[in-house]
Amino acid sequence: MGPRLTRDEVLDLLRARVEAAGSASAAARSLGVSPAYLIDVRATRRPPGARLLAGLGLEQAIVPVEGAGRVA
Repeated sequence: MGPRLTRDEVLDLLRARVEAAGSASAAARSLGVSPAYLIDVRATRRPPGARLLAGLGLEQAIVPVEGAGRVA
C-alpha cells in the first residue's frame, strides 16, 4: 500500500490536473467523469468516486483509526 493522502491532498491533485488540462471540462474528459461531477467534487459537495480516483492514479482504502472503539 502506498502513502495515505488526506481529502485535501486528493483535491490538490485534482486542482493540479484541472490546471494542467486547461479547463474542468478537459480534465473531466481525461478522467472519464462529467464536468458537473468534477466541479461538485472540487467544491466538496460530493466525495471523489472510484473512477475519478483511478484517473488520478489512486484508489480508496478503508484504514482503521488508532484508538477508535472496535466492535467485538
